[in-house]
Amino acid sequence: MKNEKMFFYLAITIGTSSLLYRIYQLIKKKFIYKRKVYINGLSCSFPLNSYSQNQMKQMFIENYCGGEENLLSKDLDFINRVFQASMIEKSHVNLNENDLFRRMKREEYTNYVKKTLLNISCQSARNAIENCFHLNTNDITHIIFGTMTGTIAAPSMDIYLVKELQLNSNIKRLNVESMGCLTGFRLIGLCHNITLESDKNIVLLIVSDIRSALGNQLTSFQSKQSIDKSNVIISALFRDSSGAAIFSQKQTLSNGIYCQILDHRSSIIPNTLELGCLKEFNDSSIHLYLDKQLPYAVFNFLPNFVSNLLKQYDINIYHCQFVVHTGGPKIIRGIKDCLNLDDEQLCASWYVMYNYGNLSGSSNIVVLEHFIRWKYSKIKPNEKNISFPKDYNRYKYVVGLSFGPGIAVECVLFQLK
Repeated sequence: MKNEKMFFYLAITIGTSSLLYRIYQLIKKKFIYKRKVYINGLSCSFPLNSYSQNQMKQMFIENYCGGEENLLSKDLDFINRVFQASMIEKSHVNLNENDLFRRMKREEYTNYVKKTLLNISCQSARNAIENCFHLNTNDITHIIFGTMTGTIAAPSMDIYLVKELQLNSNIKRLNVESMGCLTGFRLIGLCHNITLESDKNIVLLIVSDIRSALGNQLTSFQSKQSIDKSNVIISALFRDSSGAAIFSQKQTLSNGIYCQILDHRSSIIPNTLELGCLKEFNDSSIHLYLDKQLPYAVFNFLPNFVSNLLKQYDINIYHCQFVVHTGGPKIIRGIKDCLNLDDEQLCASWYVMYNYGNLSGSSNIVVLEHFIRWKYSKIKPNEKNISFPKDYNRYKYVVGLSFGPGIAVECVLFQLK
């Protein structure tokens, strides 16, 4: 009888606790839904050295191949076609000409990318903080750093950034590596979730990549032997940049900019695991493999993915500007076609592609920064190869799209004023 009473009281206690917990979750959910997250500061930065695409091609031939005389005629033709087809006009790399595509030993490579990552990360972070009016750096509660230019080293980059930026030593930190070209939008989604938790949370996000350094760790070239086409493609496309953003629940009009995060979605496309991978070999060389079917897997997946998101918010795609990872002309054209977009709906992606190249995960913030700055500035861009909006007020929303190993897709929905 005593055991039965104990069981009865225990059942009532557990049942009541469970009910109270469910009520708490409902109340919490209701209040969180009322909260809004804004980008209060936004910036991007690049290394000082700027090169034309023709300069990059010539240094690839000289420094990696040892000159045209070491190339098969078919490979020289392939190099010329790939560098031209990239549609990059200029780009930024921290190295001098003689060091472009020069094979580095592992220690030299590690020291170079860490130093360069820190420099451009601090630059973009400081600019974002300056663009965020009345922000005291001691008020920043979280710092998140992301990169695909990973190295085996400690302390991690977030520690160095806290020190260099003179942030609060008790700040909560996270260092994220190896997520590929989707890093920026994946971490914006994470910043959105962290910021929603408390109106006291102010999050600094920095995403930086020194992807041109892949050219300093290529697999060996053999004179008068067929060249590895993957090495040509990544050398023609990948370049360097950093992007930074600050998130809070405060609607601070930094430089007249208004940008609210409405939603974030992640997905892994089924049966695509082998379509893209990055491997490091015993001699420290790095090899990137991208299957020819990779873009088509993305193009087949996106229409329903994007449509379902916009339908939930009753948004007409006509009013959306698309901020797409600068993976190359084929990616940007394919997204335009599969989503039936106007040319101008991808103007910032094309602009960054032409002027900076494939910036890996940092491109997500860089492209976003360009379009938002144009929308709220009196000075509009004008470039003959790109269709820019005649009326920027048409665009009330921005859809951010990026893709990475998996094949994984990240999507962030922003609302503008």
